[in-house]
Amino acid sequence: MKKRLFPALLIYLQLFCLYSCVETYDVTYSLDANLLTVEGFVSDQNGATVSISISRNVERNYYSQPLKGCVAEIRSGDGSVVALQEVSEGMYATPATFQGKVGQTYQLHFRTPDGKTYESSKEQLGTVPAIKKIYQQFDPKGVLDKTGKIVVGSTVDVYLDFDDPKDTKNYYLWRWKRYEEQNVCITCDGGTLNFSGGTCVKINSRNPPTYDYQCANPCWDVFYNNEVNLLADDFTNGKSVEGRLIAKVPFHSYKGALLEIEQVGLTKDAYLYYKLLRDQSQTTGTLTDTPPSPIIGNIQNINDPNDKVIGYFGAASTRVVKYWVERNNYKDPILIPLLGRQANFEPITPFRPPVYPCVLSKFRTPIKPQGWQ
Repeated sequence: MKKRLFPALLIYLQLFCLYSCVETYDVTYSLDANLLTVEGFVSDQNGATVSISISRNVERNYYSQPLKGCVAEIRSGDGSVVALQEVSEGMYATPATFQGKVGQTYQLHFRTPDGKTYESSKEQLGTVPAIKKIYQQFDPKGVLDKTGKIVVGSTVDVYLDFDDPKDTKNYYLWRWKRYEEQNVCITCDGGTLNFSGGTCVKINSRNPPTYDYQCANPCWDVFYNNEVNLLADDFTNGKSVEGRLIAKVPFHSYKGALLEIEQVGLTKDAYLYYKLLRDQSQTTGTLTDTPPSPIIGNIQNINDPNDKVIGYFGAASTRVVKYWVERNNYKDPILIPLLGRQANFEPITPFRPPVYPCVLSKFRTPIKPQGWQ
């Protein structure tokens, strides 16, 4: 693993991509053919991102490969067009100042490097009510093993309340992003960390150790929900919705964690798409597992209706609230180490061990999150 130097512009673009309000779901499909996968949203928050990738199948090994070099834009119902820039491989973003408007329609249009042209259906950006209250509850038996019988960790469960509007049909999606302070920035499996190159060097031994190395600067790991949390107001229209479970935060330590919660108002078509995605993921576990079949959304090849595209481009009003999760006032929790195990640091000797920089990525940041306590 090598050190990476980030020019100021690249850092800005990646930060914008990482911290845009509505994240896409990363789903890998078990397919016998390569299919295009597209995910993205326009919201009434600043910025919008679109992920374009190809689902690959190589000798029954399935993975998602970012599709570079697309030319993409978002077309509004008022005739305006916003060009998207590729801020990282397969990730395309609007300017940071772009913001969707309630009542306006939006449509994704893009061309792939091989000349194929795709567009989504038009999505109208609706409204979503504010989050009224967020609160937490300790669950000493919150994490079970795969059998569902043995307790392996405690959790802090986070809930919210909101008021559903009267006389309108509403569809909701909840997502979250969680920040945890991290002090291990690289692990050398069977080796030690080289000072100059920042790489792991293997140890010639029958049973070489695995060493962890501390971060050279403040660092936070970033976690995302991997389950689809949906609600249609069939039975709650015009009522107060209380105690909606949003997240089960593992008890990694007694230190707190920062949770960024999104309450998203979907269109009916978007809700039906994510409901199908949720129903399929329930047969396998979570979104990190492979769904049994691809889910075709609202994007099509304008010249070839038989060219199937996975994913969805939508317009969604969003309410974002940051919530500090307290973990220092509960008795006898079962801890789950952030690494999944206890850290094993290289023994201290003269000039050893070295430290490793906290490198910016989707899952890690050296920039102190807003709202961190």
